[in-house]
Amino acid sequence: MFAKAFRVKSNTAIKGSDRRKLRADVTAAFPALGTDQISELIPGKEELNVVKLYVHKGDSVTVYTSGGNPILFELEKNLYPTVYTLWAYPDILPTFITWPLVLEKLVGGADLMLPGVVVPPTGLPQVQQGDLCAIALVGNRAPVAIGVAAMSTAQMLASGLKGKGVSVLHTYQDHL
Repeated sequence: MFAKAFRVKSNTAIKGSDRRKLRADVTAAFPALGTDQISELIPGKEELNVVKLYVHKGDSVTVYTSGGNPILFELEKNLYPTVYTLWAYPDILPTFITWPLVLEKLVGGADLMLPGVVVPPTGLPQVQQGDLCAIALVGNRAPVAIGVAAMSTAQMLASGLKGKGVSVLHTYQDHL
């Protein structure tokens, strides 16, 4: 989604009421985050901006930034964490593991295909089709991409790990 440059429509500071609404939305979207972690992510008094963007495909995306770093983005009324947020809170999403060589393909705009997924000894994370998930590299638990599961874990295993596994939305080193 952010593989190509985007156009900024507006960049404004967030109001107190919108900040409270964002906290409630984050709590609902990511129940694994505790109250303290949400307070760290969306601070009470520090600068928090809302940036409205148009990506190259024409979609309108709302990005929430704190201290100049994007922390969350909203697309079609769905809230997604950025890679920077997942570095601080790596356990809020189920994570698929892939090889370092796959990262450059993901940054170029490709989706994660199942033959590139490394199956850990504990098995694949349990996801349903459409669930939000993270992608990390072998030997590094810090996520490098965020996407939506293209099929459930059961369908992935039934297909013999062939086909598209995750539709990638945002990666490390993209324009966001």
